[in-house]
Amino acid sequence: MNNTIQLEDFSQDELKNFLINIHEKYWVELKKSSDLPVSFWETYSSFSNTSGGFIVLGVEEGHPYNTIKGVNNPDKVLTDLWNNVSNPSKVNYRNIDNQDVYTYIIDGKSVIIVCMKEAPESMKPIYTAGKYENTWIRTGDGDRRATKEELAALMRNAQPGQDSLDADGFSMEDLDQNSVLSFKERVNLRFPKKRYLEMDNTEFLIEIGACTRVRSTGELKIKRGTLLFLGKVNSIKELFPHYHVDFFNHRGNNPRWSDRVSDDEPSDDEMNLFNFYRIVYEKMRLLLQEGFQLDGQQLRIPASAFDETIRECLINCLAHADYILGYPSTKIDVYDGWFRFTNPGKMLVPPQQFWVGGDSRPRNEVIMKLFRLLGMSERQGFGGPLIYKTAMQNDYRRPEVISDLEHTEIRVWNIDLADSYPDLTADEKSILRFIAKGNRTPSIKNIKDALGITDYATRKAVQSLEESHLIRKIGSGPSTAYTLQIDSIEFLTQLQVVMEQLKKQMQ
Repeated sequence: MNNTIQLEDFSQDELKNFLINIHEKYWVELKKSSDLPVSFWETYSSFSNTSGGFIVLGVEEGHPYNTIKGVNNPDKVLTDLWNNVSNPSKVNYRNIDNQDVYTYIIDGKSVIIVCMKEAPESMKPIYTAGKYENTWIRTGDGDRRATKEELAALMRNAQPGQDSLDADGFSMEDLDQNSVLSFKERVNLRFPKKRYLEMDNTEFLIEIGACTRVRSTGELKIKRGTLLFLGKVNSIKELFPHYHVDFFNHRGNNPRWSDRVSDDEPSDDEMNLFNFYRIVYEKMRLLLQEGFQLDGQQLRIPASAFDETIRECLINCLAHADYILGYPSTKIDVYDGWFRFTNPGKMLVPPQQFWVGGDSRPRNEVIMKLFRLLGMSERQGFGGPLIYKTAMQNDYRRPEVISDLEHTEIRVWNIDLADSYPDLTADEKSILRFIAKGNRTPSIKNIKDALGITDYATRKAVQSLEESHLIRKIGSGPSTAYTLQIDSIEFLTQLQVVMEQLKKQMQ
């Protein structure tokens, strides 16, 4: 059970340095108690319900440096831990195994590190003392009890596909017939042999599974996702009071926005998901065609190289939103050089898995099916790799995903990393590009020699980039070099690599 090693090599020193310098944050919790504290289980719950992290026992947080106190009796602490982790009256789900708990001897003192994973969505919420109300989530650098709304969101996440449920009390009169007809015409173009145009709207919706008819009574049942996709806005808001979709074009020097599409703005179309998608996607395509870039041979780069990216992001935004949540709204923002797609609700696959692909867990199965019938989401589960590949191939700034219990945000750029910071000087942009593209960590001499910039200008630009937290210094003296600044998630990944190295040493 107990994994104990002596810290002697570089990786062990790095771990010690980490423990002395790290402070509590979203993914790190330090506990100075010499025993297993009661608050351990609150953090166990919060890390399980959010994004995982490290619980460190035997380290007291201090400023500027932490103090390694150690635990008095590590064997007893571990015995208490394993006895309670499988005790349903303590916690409802075992989210750690032997390989996740390690004891290290640092300066003669025992420190226990528990590597917490995020629990599967299907097992959440993770709560303590046998009560749902003892569900904890991680925010900032601490644990807090989940609100009723957050607890309900966790439960919805555990059972996606709720848009497949019937919208009881709603009928064909609640659907916008123009939307249904337009949708039917588009689907018929893809599947002409089905002769959908020969069917009336009700028959068509039953045929594609968007509605069902009760055998015993003949009553027509509208799916919730169908109402969202093809319904009248007033009817949608009866079932989903917080339904709100927005598109803003912020390009140019306009202090607010130059164009907007919204369910609460006057429009010739009912602003259901189908019409919102159709109108917004076309507007974004036109914006891409208005501006163009030149490649290395001064040839125009076709807008279509980025077209699939914005389509995948838009579909992901609309099909994975939790329309029951009151905040934030489903919103698309377009800026000079980048796009932001925001929807309420957490992404049901981890962000790293989204970029890898192959794991599709749509929150709204009906909505996703209707998009597939349009031919807009053929490769389910591979939208993330497509988005990332496009950025890599065109040397754009890498896309970003931010996801928590409340919202999901995807940001994509059709400009490179340096140009995504318009306030940088020409020298600063050149240096940032050089560091971002290089396979090594360059020194001041490497940078100025490669770019033909004076020593003074190089040092001045490097200092400015450091102060802007875009690059960071590695080493000191003659060995000083520079690399891109990494955020906490990337640092967490690096620490996990160190932990894996330590595991191998113990085998």
